[in-house]
Amino acid sequence: MHNGDIVGFGCAIRDNNGDWQRGCTGTIHVSSVLEGELFAIYKGLLLAWKASFKEVYCDTDCHEAYVLLKDSNIPLCSQENRTANRVADAMAKHATTHGVHYAEWLSPWEDLRELINLDVATS
Repeated sequence: MHNGDIVGFGCAIRDNNGDWQRGCTGTIHVSSVLEGELFAIYKGLLLAWKASFKEVYCDTDCHEAYVLLKDSNIPLCSQENRTANRVADAMAKHATTHGVHYAEWLSPWEDLRELINLDVATS
């Protein structure tokens, strides 16, 4: 990754059953993968709090981001494996492919719905 590369991000807000509540996608200029991951977490937390979700559990597949959040006493943060992050990855690719600067989603698009259902079925 080069300084100033444009990368996509995606955040999925789900309930305890894994059902979609809302999400956001976008693109940003970053200088590192860690910077992109932390920005995505930040935007996801802002979206969750804006929707009045008080207890938020944050998953990330970036080990460095997980360590920073854990060391900062951010509650309810876990590290997941890459395959468990299919939904966020698809959302990030969608943002990059479609040139989305920032968008919030009250419901997922059809292809994303299939990934969500797959995640729920395999968890």
